[in-house]
Parts: sequence; structure tokens; C-alpha cells
Amino acid sequence: MDQKLVLYSDGGARGNPGPAAAAYIALSEAGVTVRTDARTLGVSTNNKAEYAALLMALQFAVEYGAEEVVCYLDSELVVNQLNGVYSVKNLDLQKLWRQVHQLRVGFKKISFFNVRRSNPCIARADALVNQALDEQRGSAKTSHIDNKAVSANVGSVFVHVSVRTSNVERSVDFYHRFLGLEVVRRVAVKATNAELVFLQAPARLGCCMLELTFYRDQKQYLQADYENRVFDHLGFEVDDIHVILAAMRKANVTITDEPRMFGEDSIIAFVEDPDGTLIELIERKK
Repeated sequence: MDQKLVLYSDGGARGNPGPAAAAYIALSEAGVTVRTDARTLGVSTNNKAEYAALLMALQFAVEYGAEEVVCYLDSELVVNQLNGVYSVKNLDLQKLWRQVHQLRVGFKKISFFNVRRSNPCIARADALVNQALDEQRGSAKTSHIDNKAVSANVGSVFVHVSVRTSNVERSVDFYHRFLGLEVVRRVAVKATNAELVFLQAPARLGCCMLELTFYRDQKQYLQADYENRVFDHLGFEVDDIHVILAAMRKANVTITDEPRMFGEDSIIAFVEDPDGTLIELIERKK
């Protein structure tokens, strides 16, 4: 499998806003077409459709396992926003920009380039956009509810969950020492003076990663009372829950719930990480 993918994406709306669609073409480093896809988006704008097309392409790159991606778009606005040349003022585009950022940190290298609409691969993607819109227009009359279903029918891969930390090295040590996670990648985010550290169990490569988010200018986070939290807990399956809890007690880790049976084949307990994030430990009886 190629570790590098070249992505061409395009999105468009007839009416701006109006019926919209997005498409992409993924090529190997050798120039061989790996995947093409196109989807309707319901009613949207050109700029939102451009972001949607890029997100589709990046989601495929995650599924494919690419480590490096090169992205070509004909939208100068979107490329300049992603490269930090333009600020993102529109609230809807801010949400899409953040979604791209969440995916981009999963690659070792990613770049965005603006190309002309006459580029052969962009022209192919544009043709896929128009084909999708033509097929939608020619299909049976679609209700508003149907349009919502179509726009939501976008594949996704759960790649990571993020928790904040006030001391990144302390948190890295906690998750490594007690739960066996290894640092996969560190990313510096200059715009927010932050550092992102991705950890994963060595035996579970390809599974969801834990992202520790550290804002250097913020040294403390306040957890709401448990009943008032939106985020509940992280869950880790362990081999021997009593051995881990014994080690945690020696390190003065907060244990909020002692081990108890859950169902007929599991033992669970709850602890807190150094910043108070709740963690469920699960031992399955074999």
C-alpha cells in the first residue's frame, strides 16, 4: 500500500446556496487512480461544498492508511484558509476548518495547493459533481427529510479522542506507566501556542488514539461536578485490574470506584488521570 496519496477534490452548489455536491479523486504516488467518489450534500454553498469534498477525500486517506497526502483544490479561498493566509470568519466554515484540522494531524505530512479548474483531475472531479447533481435532479421528488439523510450519509472513521492536560509530560507518563500507551506523534500548533500528543497501545496500531491537548498558556482546568459533565469517561480494557490499581494506589492516583462485577464476565473500576478525567478500567473474564 502506498504511504502517499495525491487528492483532487471539488465541490459546487447550483444557486450558491442551492443543490450541492462534492467529489474527489485519489491517486497513488505513481499516478494510478485509487478511488473516486461523489455525493450530494442537500442545499449548501460553494465554499461549504469545497470543504465537504476535501473532508471526504481526507476521510478516505485515513481509511487507506496514508501517511502523507497532497491536496489539490481549485478554491483559492479554502486553500489560503487552510494554509493560514486567510482568517476564517464565517461560522459554518470555521466548523469545517476545524474538522479538516482534526483529520490533518493524523498524517505525518499534509499540504494544500490551489490549481486551476482546467487541471485534468479537477475537471474530472467537477464532472463527478455535476453528474451527482444531474442524477439527483432526475430522480424521484425528494422530501426535505430525504435531503437531510443524504447529506448525513458521509462515511467516517473514529480516529482519536482528545482530553486536555495542564502538564503534558505528567499525563504522558501516567498513560504510559499505567495503561501502556506509547507516544505516536507530537504536533506543535503555533497559532494557539499548543502541543498535541497522540498515544496508542503498541498492540493496537490502527485503533483509536488518545490525544492529549496542552495549551501552554493555560496551566489548570476545572472539572465540573460529575453529574454536570457532558464528557463522561475514557474506557480501557486491562489484563489484571487489581495489579494496575495496586500500582496506582502507590502513586496516589485517585480511585473513585473500587472494583466490582459488571454483568457475569467483567470487573470494572473507575480512576482519574492527573487532571481529573474519569477512566473506566475493564477486566474481561476469559
